[in-house]
Amino acid sequence: MHPLWQRIMRCAAVATLLAMVVVAPPALADDWARDQAAAQNVAQLDPAIRAAIRARSVATAPVPPAVAAAPAVDDGFAWGAAAVGLGVGVVGMCALFGCVALVRHDGRLRNA
Repeated sequence: MHPLWQRIMRCAAVATLLAMVVVAPPALADDWARDQAAAQNVAQLDPAIRAAIRARSVATAPVPPAVAAAPAVDDGFAWGAAAVGLGVGVVGMCALFGCVALVRHDGRLRNA
């Protein structure tokens, strides 16, 4: 294998690992996603258990019960998805830069 390809593959592997380390924790810590998962888990519970959870949360809530029982409006921004999209875009641009560098080095775009 050509040394330049090995170098590009090593850089791509490092960039991928770095993206996983940097992007994954914020995506997992996304408040909106955590709340959605909690709501889905509560919806799968037995109705008696759901009623007990709802009664306990209403009893400890600092707001009136009528406000606490109202459904929440979903208007949050998915920061985790935005971070993943940014990471994919950066990795894609790096791959494109590597391909252009190869074409310029080995191809007809090479300087004389």
